[in-house]
Amino acid sequence: MLLYKYMPSDRFFHNLKIRFTPAEDLNDPRELIPDIRLKDPDGYAADIVQRNLSSTYFRFLWEHPEVGMEEAWRRISLAARQFTDSFDHAGKAQEIFDMFMRVTNRNVGVLSLSESPDNELMWAHYANNYDGFVVGLDSESDFFRPKRGEPKICGELMNVIYSDTRPVVYVEPGKLDIPKEIFFTKTTKWSYEREWRMLKFLEMAGEVKNVGGKNIHLFDVPSSAIKEVIFGTKISKDARNTVEGLLSANAPHVVLKKVRFDQANGLLVENV
Repeated sequence: MLLYKYMPSDRFFHNLKIRFTPAEDLNDPRELIPDIRLKDPDGYAADIVQRNLSSTYFRFLWEHPEVGMEEAWRRISLAARQFTDSFDHAGKAQEIFDMFMRVTNRNVGVLSLSESPDNELMWAHYANNYDGFVVGLDSESDFFRPKRGEPKICGELMNVIYSDTRPVVYVEPGKLDIPKEIFFTKTTKWSYEREWRMLKFLEMAGEVKNVGGKNIHLFDVPSSAIKEVIFGTKISKDARNTVEGLLSANAPHVVLKKVRFDQANGLLVENV
């Protein structure tokens, strides 16, 4: 199966490197935003107290040798009850959410692809208003296989789920098991994109460029993975000649196509 990447410029063809984008730079601000909830809000604080009670008690005795054991236990027990009674469940969920977003943005990048090479909105939004390109990539390529050392959610090509219900993550003390659906869910407003995506561990990028103070993580795409290049209707002759020359030198097997508007059928993809 071919999956398509809409591109606004010819940069990709010069080095065959493609960007994986962290969540904070995706065009939908609601992407990768889990609904964090405490699985047992009342029991969460009690569990924290139970796991720390003994160590806190003995530390108190060590730091306050003048206090007797019974009095020390009374004070620690009182502090534990006060902690449980005043525990901020919503604040804890927000703290976990903030941690998840920091870790995700620092470590995980997203490559977004589409099943469709002839979507008029995507040509306008992502291919520089028909002045760019669409690259057809072979989903069976090793490029879309997990690499040694990658986290388990990375390197796997998956289709996006479109739902207006945010994925819920129920958290227990000391446990944060993030389901992979978090990374592959978008609202139904985006369903026209027919998206597939793959995640990458950003530390494994082949090249990192700093552009305007932001790191851009680039990964090498094997030329064998590129099967088609589709030219936009507004592409200049010079830009097209440049891309054709680069492909002739680095990926001569690639099939060249173009899009055109047909009055009866809309946007069509045809061979050059």
